[in-house]
Amino acid sequence: MLDLDPQELVRSCAEQFGKKLDPVNCIQAIASIDVFESRHIEQCSSDTDAPYFRHIMNFSAVCNVVEIMYLQYVVPPLMFLCLMGNVLNLLIYSLAYFDGSSSVHFLRAKAIFNMIFVFSRVFEVLHASSPQAISWLETLFWKTRPYMMMISNISGTMSTWLTLMVTMETVMCILMPFVFRQYCTKRLTWIFLAISLLISTLLHFTIVLVTDVQEVVQIRPFAHRHDPNSTCWFVQTVFHVRNNPDYEMWRRFYATITMAVSIVIPTVAMLVCTILIIKQFTFKELGEAFSQRRKCVIRMTVATTLSHLLLEGPATLTHAASAVQGEDYSLMLCVLNHGNNLLSLVNATIPFFVFLLYNEQFRHMTCMYLKALMQTDKAKRKAFLSQAAMRCGRVSRVETERSFVETRLYSKGSNV
Repeated sequence: MLDLDPQELVRSCAEQFGKKLDPVNCIQAIASIDVFESRHIEQCSSDTDAPYFRHIMNFSAVCNVVEIMYLQYVVPPLMFLCLMGNVLNLLIYSLAYFDGSSSVHFLRAKAIFNMIFVFSRVFEVLHASSPQAISWLETLFWKTRPYMMMISNISGTMSTWLTLMVTMETVMCILMPFVFRQYCTKRLTWIFLAISLLISTLLHFTIVLVTDVQEVVQIRPFAHRHDPNSTCWFVQTVFHVRNNPDYEMWRRFYATITMAVSIVIPTVAMLVCTILIIKQFTFKELGEAFSQRRKCVIRMTVATTLSHLLLEGPATLTHAASAVQGEDYSLMLCVLNHGNNLLSLVNATIPFFVFLLYNEQFRHMTCMYLKALMQTDKAKRKAFLSQAAMRCGRVSRVETERSFVETRLYSKGSNV
């Protein structure tokens, strides 16, 4: 069989091992089988509990420990908080209070992409949480790896661009209010969302093209647990993810472009816009110049932008290293990369909690909305929802009037 031409060799290996293999790997596997058979060692039976899949992680051993720890103990709680916070954000954004605001459409889309970004790591969490290799999980994890990376990068880029657009809208609202009313409409918002999603998808589809998932077979000996002297051989499958060397220049170009359009340019633009917002109007002045709704949206915008700048800024280092060094990662850069990934997950999780902490109006709307969800009576639920769409000052007056009316009604009922 070793004298066959490469195509015939690949075909023979596909029949013997049930998968398409690289010719070199095929020859190595057949040679290993010949060695075992020459020693009169037979193949293990199908019911043998041999490790048919090798459970491996990327990079060096020390970096593996860092990756496994944060995937097992940090990412799952972040997933729960991300789902809860962004779902509540979407529910709050649907209140009538935000009707007429174009920025809220970007905030809604950002909440959705934040959830996609965080939950694109679900296979990584499952893979790191299983101490032993599981056949279906290993295959699913490695085969979908390039596509999950693409989805993660698309959603992360969209979240960054949407944060930038909300910040730029706020600057236009403050500095050029007439231009803002003319161009910042619901129709243009949806057009931008569609175009930006298309561009982001085309950009990050490169990951699928430049990333190879190699399936390698290794012939391993196996000693039975109850009979150590009885040895057999089995076929072990190992997956490797590597950059396709044929597209190395394109991969480096992609890493450079991604660093520019997804990190550096948006970060600088958001920093400038934030400085302009804070410089032109303090929050005390906004109460006189803008409506309560616009004041609320501006505070939410500034909080979102500042958290993005603090948590996403360090990622520039690892993207620059990836563009320059390729696969030659040092241990420090590997750990730094995992740290930046963790900061990105935190950034996608905390918007709701940041709004809750720094925005009194948002706290009021959240409180009223949660009270409405806990009501079984439709009339009371409707009353709480209507209060959620009011300003804090108006709600206090409404509560006073309601208490007065209820007191009068109760007193009349007692007299009857």
